[in-house]
Parts: sequence; structure tokens; C-alpha cells
Amino acid sequence: MATMSAERAALAPDPQRPQHALRGDIQGLRALAVGIVLLYHLRPAWLPGGFVGVDVFFVISGFLIIGTLTGEVRRSGTVSLRDFYARRIRRLLPAATVTLLATVAAVVLLLPQSQWPKIMREAVGSALNAQNWLLAFLSNDYGHATAGASPVQHFWSLAVEEQFYLVIPLLLIASAALARRFDSRAVRYAAVAIAVVTVASFVFSVVYTRIDHGAAYFVTPTRMWELGVGGLAAMVLHRVSLGRAARELLGWLGFAAVAFSAVYYTTDLQFPGWVAAVPVLGTAAMLIATDTLLGRMLGMRPARYLGDISYSLYLWHWPVIVVLLELSDNEQLSKKEMLVAAVLSLAFAAASKRFVEDPFRRNRFGRRRGTYAFGAVLVVVSVVAASVPWYTSVRTLDRLAGTSALDADHPGAMALDPRDPVPAPARVPLVPDPAIANEDGPYRGRGDCHVYLLTFPDNACSWGEATAPKTVILLGDSHAAQYSTPLIDFAEGHGRGQWKVRTMTRNGCPFTTVPPSEAGWPFTVCSDQNLAVLERVKAAKPDLVVLSGMTREAYQSDLKWTWASREEMLRGYREMLGSLKAANIPVAVVKDLPRPDGQVPRCLERNRSDVAACGTPRAEAFAGAGDPLVEAAAGFPSTKIVDLTPWYCRDEVCPAVVGNVVVYRNNHVTNMYSRTLATPLLSQLGMI
Repeated sequence: MATMSAERAALAPDPQRPQHALRGDIQGLRALAVGIVLLYHLRPAWLPGGFVGVDVFFVISGFLIIGTLTGEVRRSGTVSLRDFYARRIRRLLPAATVTLLATVAAVVLLLPQSQWPKIMREAVGSALNAQNWLLAFLSNDYGHATAGASPVQHFWSLAVEEQFYLVIPLLLIASAALARRFDSRAVRYAAVAIAVVTVASFVFSVVYTRIDHGAAYFVTPTRMWELGVGGLAAMVLHRVSLGRAARELLGWLGFAAVAFSAVYYTTDLQFPGWVAAVPVLGTAAMLIATDTLLGRMLGMRPARYLGDISYSLYLWHWPVIVVLLELSDNEQLSKKEMLVAAVLSLAFAAASKRFVEDPFRRNRFGRRRGTYAFGAVLVVVSVVAASVPWYTSVRTLDRLAGTSALDADHPGAMALDPRDPVPAPARVPLVPDPAIANEDGPYRGRGDCHVYLLTFPDNACSWGEATAPKTVILLGDSHAAQYSTPLIDFAEGHGRGQWKVRTMTRNGCPFTTVPPSEAGWPFTVCSDQNLAVLERVKAAKPDLVVLSGMTREAYQSDLKWTWASREEMLRGYREMLGSLKAANIPVAVVKDLPRPDGQVPRCLERNRSDVAACGTPRAEAFAGAGDPLVEAAAGFPSTKIVDLTPWYCRDEVCPAVVGNVVVYRNNHVTNMYSRTLATPLLSQLGMI
């Protein structure tokens, strides 16, 4: 986000302007940007495109910083790197460090230990200005704040800016040196260099956003052009003088562009890409349009004050919202909680501005060397403060994982067996412990099998004796993969020598000929792979193919993927099932599991003495139009339908814990609970 106060919001020197013409409207524009972001994070549905507030900040920051640096080039013919980075340290680091340390303390005091490793890892990334790359590599979604989001996730935008400012001063210095060599104006070379970087970054943003818009949202090369546009706007303003009518029109058009983006954009868009040009160019237009009615409105005292504290408000609002979400254990804040979050954010921001930002910005620490030493100390303190709980929590969770095991006290699904329920003793520790339940997934030690690739050899994801006379192949998405464990256990246990198991599952890829789409872009890699996998299955001639998959509603809710219609999804399944039937391959379809309410492991961590509080009413767990794969399979009478619902749910509720075993990890089944489903699963499949 933009990071200079009103006192420093000065234009580059112009012989026809006052040397330090202050721009109160820029502070108002900052207020607009932070207000958009705050409202979006409080309640995304109210302002679905509020994430563009960050883009507004990028443009403002580019306008101010590049404008200041090019002014320095005009005056002195170069840029002082030591002075520039010393100013950045004094301006940014103290407030960011205080926020990070306070957030780390709040996490340790208020949040479950299972969340510490992720949050502390991101806190270290934030302290090192690498948070954006960390989030990109982890494929995070910054669509909106929900329970479970990291309270330091928003530091990604600060990391983008600081990485950009590692490059721009060097680019300006090189431009100045080139200008001296050819006896030309340095700013002209600088403008060309910044324009080239801006255009290249924009093209890359458009292309890469189509390839992987989750990562594209965070990485620096897709965002540099936004800051570059701000810098070019500062250069245009220095050289071009517009008439009053033109300035008024330009300002209001820019405001309309930003407002339109904030109101009508959604996270379904391929963003940033070319669509980010609307709020970016709109912001640039407002910056170029000086001395206008809009500018005077933005420069009013309340807006200017909000702009003054906008940096601290941006730092504080997100951890406040996320911590309140965690404590409320809801997917969104109530209106009363939203008011509390807004008041706390403003209070913390005002205190940070007065007692942290201003004093440290004005303190020169004697010499530049003192500033750099101070900055290094702040970074080290932040890294150490986050690393200690990170290390201790990982050790604790590893110990819990090592002691979690199934035994007679943990019958799991068999405690709900309709014919012969196995009693489960009371006051027995849960397995897996709720603190590690989200990590208890299938394919332990064979993580690559989560995404079966066509480059894998045929036996890549195979279990059991190679000479076993019968073969079962598991196909589908991650909801199919969760049944791999009981099949593998059987092939390596009681069924050893009789059955071998092969899995060809891929996360987020249902076994259909019609791929899901995201924002209108079909996931063709999925359908293409499915057709190739189908040929492998036909060649293998297995004794049984087992299929399962998420429902259409689950794909829409969890992955934001969808089909044009339910009939399209059914058609894709029918075509696959028809191909398997034509090849005379027996097929069994496992009905999708109940959909739990919220984050079950987190709920259990808070309610260890009342696990019933974390159950989901059966009607809610199966809300929706039903399982499309089961519906499609009903048209093929020879296909077996496996329904494990009685081993998940009682008459009125689907418990979070059954037989002292935690049932769910996010929207999947824990690996341990999956193991306890072996008897009903294998029986209905006809394997025992």
C-alpha cells in the first residue's frame, strides 16, 4: 500500500509550481482505498470488488515514490540509495514490526496451537518481505477473510512494494548514468525505462493470470506495472498542464472507474490481468487531475486524517478481523462484531500513527548507519519472535502425530454399525488429536499420488502383490482418494495375494468428460487427463473400478469451480460410465460424504469436553441437489452404489466424533476414520 504521509506527499519540482505543493487529495484517495479494503474484509458481500483498494494503494505509492526519485534525479543527476532506503526503514519498519509482534502474541494467547505453524511461517515471511512469494507458492486464496485465514496474510502487498523499490532506484541510477554518457536528460531515459518495465509487467500479468491466477495475484512481476503506472502519472503531471474542464472530467472518470471496480468486480475474475487496468488507470487519472472539486472533497479534514493513518489502519485491520473471526468460530462477523473490529482497528491505527510512525520517522538515529542497524534489529526480533512458537508448535504436533493410533478404544465408524455397533468407552483421548486432524490425509509417504500424472509409470501408485489375481482401480478427485487407505490396507493385509490396488486420483478433478470451469475458463487439463486415464484403465482390464467425487455444490463452495448446469455435470459422468460399461469393466460408485459444518478440528480444539457441539444436523450435511455421480450411475443397473451414510450419521445429526475418532478434516474424512470404514466399504464393494 502507499506509504508516505501527507507532509511528504509533494510533487516533483516544477518551475511553474510551488516547490512543495502538498496534495491533500492524495491523503483522501488513501482514505478511499483503505476504506474500500476495510469494508471488503469486514463483509465481502457488501463490496465484492473491494480488493481493488490494494491496487489503488500501489498506484499512489508508485506516483509518490517514483515522483520523488525522479525529482532527485532532476536536482542531483542521480539517486542516493543510502538515503532512500534509510527513509523506507524509518517510515515502514517500526509500525510493521509492532503489528507483527502484537499479532504473534495474540495468536499464541488466543488461537489453537494447530494454527501456529502456518501463521508463524507467514509472520517470518512478512518480516523478511517475502510474504507474497510464500503465499504464491502455497497457492493461497486472498478472496476474503474467513475463519482460518492467516492474520498476517495482508503483508503480501507490502512485500510487493519493497521488492519493487529494490529495482526502481537502480533503474533510475542506470538511466542517469546512460544520460550522462550520451549528454542527454536523465529523466527522459528514466521515463523510457519505467515505461518498458510497466508494459512488460502488464503483458506478463495478463498471460500469467490466465495460467495461474491464484499465484498471479501475489507475485511481484504481475504487480509492478501498477506501481509503474503511478510513476508515469507523476512524470506526466510534471510535463502536461490540463485545463480546468479536462481535469474535472478526468478526475470524475477516474473515480467512476475505481467505484465500478469495487462494486462490480468479484473474486471469480481472472485478477489482476487486464481487468486490473480499470482501477489502476482510474487512480492514475485522479492523481493527474489536480485542483478539482473531487480533489477538494477528498482533501477534507476527516478524509485527510483517515489517509494519514491509512498505513497503520491497513496493518492492523486484518489481524483484528481474523482474530475476531477465530474467536467467534463463524465464517463471517456479525454486525456487532464488525463494529467492534472497525473501532479496534481505528484505535490501534491512531495509536500506531502517533506513538510509532511519527516518532520513528522523525528520528534520524544520528547517522544512516544507525538507521540500518535499527532496521536489522527490528527484522531479527520479528523473525525470532515468530520462529520460537513456530518451532515449539511443530514439535508438539509431531509428538501428537506419533502417539495417535487406532485400538479397541477407538472403533470409529463401527460404533455406528447398524447391525452390530461396537461400544466406545468414554473419556478416551480422541484420535487423531484435533490439533493435527487437518494433516491426517491419505497417501502417507506417497504424496505424489494426490495428483496422478500421465507421466507416471503404470505401477507408480500401486499397492499389494504385483502377482495378485485381482485388481481394483480407484478414480476421481480428493473425495475418492480418501477411500484409498482402507483399500490399500486390505491389499497389504487380509487381501494380500488376492487383490492389488491402483489409484489414479487427482485433486480437484472429477472423473468426467466435461471439465469444471473457473470464471468461465474450463479446467481442460482435467478432462484431457481423464480421457487418457480411461484408456489406461481399459488396457488394464481391472476386476473393479471404484469412483467417487465431490458434489457440484461442494465444488462451487470450496473451489469456486462450477459447470454450466447440473445436466452438464451429469452428462460428463454418464459418458465416462458408459465407456467403462462398453469395455465390460465392473464399476462401483461411492456416494459422497456428508458436508460438515465449518472447521471441525478447530471446533473440537475449543470444545474437547463437548464434542457434540461440533456435529452437523443431517439435513444440513446433505443439503443440495444430491450426488450427481450417484444419479448418473443409477442409469447403469450393473453399477454398484456404495452408501456409507449410516456409518457417518445418526438419524438427526452427523457427529464430528464417532467411536472416539475425529471424522472430518476440512471437507474430507480423516485418514484414521477412513480406516475404520473398511468393513462396510469392502463389504459393499464385494471384496470381502
